Amino acid sequence: MAVAKYQQMAEELIQQIRAGDLPVGALLPTEMELMAAYQTSRNTVRMALQQLQARGLISRRRNRGTLVEALPGGVATFTQSLSFDNLVMLASTAQRTLLASADVVLDTATAKALQCQPGSRWYRLSMVRNVPGKAKPLGWTDAYIDPHYRQVGTLAEQQPDKLLADIIETEFGRRIESVEQTVSCCSVTEDMAQTLGAARGTPALRVLKHYRDAARALVIVTSTLYPENRYSIVTTLARSA
Repeated sequence: MAVAKYQQMAEELIQQIRAGDLPVGALLPTEMELMAAYQTSRNTVRMALQQLQARGLISRRRNRGTLVEALPGGVATFTQSLSFDNLVMLASTAQRTLLASADVVLDTATAKALQCQPGSRWYRLSMVRNVPGKAKPLGWTDAYIDPHYRQVGTLAEQQPDKLLADIIETEFGRRIESVEQTVSCCSVTEDMAQTLGAARGTPALRVLKHYRDAARALVIVTSTLYPENRYSIVTTLARSA
């Protein structure tokens, strides 16, 4: 497959930067000069320069020209994000049904599974999420909430399509700034099997989420078990360099 003209131009400019013909701190030729040198259009020149700018090799400023900022090299990194919009969509399409609530103190085994401190106190809500038209629940969630917000249990029943984090923010003003998600394989446990309509010991997906405020303090921890073929996670990795 033929390489586009702008890509050829970008590669040649990168080679010139690498070779020192265009050293860091130097100004690149103007767009008009590049158009003449490469016998091409302004649009092609700009697309080529965008390739270099996206890699952090050049910077472009009005009335100052195009400056070489860095040498090619290094390894590109990829970042991912968990959108709150995705969580809101899940809450609105798979509404929760509360099964039980209790004040709990984490024993060593539970604390390890939740990646929390042993002996820490939480208010636990156990619930299932149901998708309209589906006979079996999507999954089982145990939500561990800062016991200061015990009232969330009642509010969650009144607002089954709203995130627990949103309820805490709306009612108490404590804002969740980040959600850390860990996904692992597990199997359906005996105490969940009948409620989920899945055989004990069959494969399942476990999704652990830590909801933190601006000070990185834990506000909510959720552990959700999804039986096989009921839930999938799609992640997009975006190039950052």
